[in-house]
Amino acid sequence: MHCFPVYEFHDINAENFANIADFLKKSSINKKWNLMIIPFNEGVQPSVLKAFGERLLEWKREGHNLYLHGYRHKAEPILKRSLLGRLALRLTNCESEFAGLSKEDSKMLLTNALLEWQKLNVGEPQGFVPPAWYGSKMLFYLCKDLGFENYNSRFIVWNKDKGSRISVPFSTAGLPRFTIPIVNLCEKIYLKLYKIFNFLPMPRIVRHPMEGSKCPH
Repeated sequence: MHCFPVYEFHDINAENFANIADFLKKSSINKKWNLMIIPFNEGVQPSVLKAFGERLLEWKREGHNLYLHGYRHKAEPILKRSLLGRLALRLTNCESEFAGLSKEDSKMLLTNALLEWQKLNVGEPQGFVPPAWYGSKMLFYLCKDLGFENYNSRFIVWNKDKGSRISVPFSTAGLPRFTIPIVNLCEKIYLKLYKIFNFLPMPRIVRHPMEGSKCPH
């Protein structure tokens, strides 16, 4: 069955949400976004936290989906990690918060993230996406046990009712500047091909706050 492209906006938090409001307003005329929310709010003024929650509710009423996107997003350096997890931290500038963690530490971070999420008063998150897409089968099953209905890894999109689908994400986050036009060109070409060949993996168009001024095609 053919699926429409998925549009994701990552790394939204209480400090940057106001900067992307115009972007979402302009780009959501014919698109609905999966919004990846970082819930950690330590040090945020109560008035700002309230405004953040109200804005999230407004986006939710407009048809966008609110996903939990880690806890702090930045990795906690004191937690023990596997060798591959430590490598992932180096590759992502310590953004892969869940990479290489034990089941106990992963569950602890998930629990803390959900506690912070409740302070936003926006209902239950509609899914979970680990920061930088570094998760594991263990993390996936933890999220299922906690009742998440959606879970995304780098190349898989899972839904409780629809199951798993292969997906190709297009993101320029963390890439050298000279590669960005190449990625954007590949994205345009793939979207055109996807309209013709519906057996191709589903594309995911991914944006980040630093790209908020750039609307996707």
